[in-house]
Amino acid sequence: LPESQFDTVLDYEAFAAIGAVLGHGGIVAFDDTVDMAKQARYAMQFCAHESCGKCTPCRIGSTRGVEVIDRIRAGQREQIPLLRELCDTLTDGSLCAMGGMTPYPVLSALNHFAEDFE
Repeated sequence: LPESQFDTVLDYEAFAAIGAVLGHGGIVAFDDTVDMAKQARYAMQFCAHESCGKCTPCRIGSTRGVEVIDRIRAGQREQIPLLRELCDTLTDGSLCAMGGMTPYPVLSALNHFAEDFE
């Protein structure tokens, strides 16, 4: 979340109202020196590594997500819509929360810290 949303009440409904999610109730905080594009890549990489392989969106989508983020960070900003579509596919098509929740930190980074993807 960006600093402007730090006063959001820590409950599922309040987070949903701002397009965020609490997941299992864990919170990770970063200072302003952290590269959020790198964190988005880490989320996709973690999913690719930990995927059970049963569903295509998680198994292949997370691997493609890493590749697309790498291209964006290399200057191919025209890949951003593709990353958003890939996130939609993961959210809507994954069989479990692993693949379905992976896009949340990626989209949060894109929406609130776009400058880190330049």
